[in-house]
Amino acid sequence: MADTTKKKEVKKEVMRRAALELFKTYGFKKVSMNDVAQRAGVSQVTVYNHFGSKEELVRDVMKWFTTGLVDKYTAMINSDLPFLEKLEAIVVDKTEVISQFQGELVQEVMRDDPQLQAHIDDLYNNKVKPNIISFFNEGTEQGYINRKYSADSIMFYFEVMRRGLASIPDISQRMTRDPNMAKEIIDIMTYGLNG
Repeated sequence: MADTTKKKEVKKEVMRRAALELFKTYGFKKVSMNDVAQRAGVSQVTVYNHFGSKEELVRDVMKWFTTGLVDKYTAMINSDLPFLEKLEAIVVDKTEVISQFQGELVQEVMRDDPQLQAHIDDLYNNKVKPNIISFFNEGTEQGYINRKYSADSIMFYFEVMRRGLASIPDISQRMTRDPNMAKEIIDIMTYGLNG
């Protein structure tokens, strides 16, 4: 029985990865269930049996993807890297993630799906926010963040930066053209404009 469950989960994982790859390449709207089946090497019926509908497939893949991102950033934050290296790695990775999905930002999909939005809110409140607070406390302890700033102000600033980055669809291409930009953004975030 456990072997059958494991095989089902492995097959579902293959379909998730195939769907994610297609969504990144062609966008959410242009990908069909048949496209996912072909990329995953399964029948279209198998995809429907596991996910039920394209809407459910998108929801499942985005839950899986966002949970994976949170786990990835948690590992970065908990690593032994210096604060500024962690910050740069997170900002650069985040800009790459934002530029994916052929201009259909993840936020657009999430905004239109209350179940997915509830998942994101839960992730943010229970994992992301505590990690951010811990991370910025580390930056304060290491002297990169001025102690005069409250946690609320830092969280507000972080939210402004997060939403700002998310609103620029070509940000990854811009940073690729100018690799120094990520470092400059980190410097501005850390030291202010008069640095």
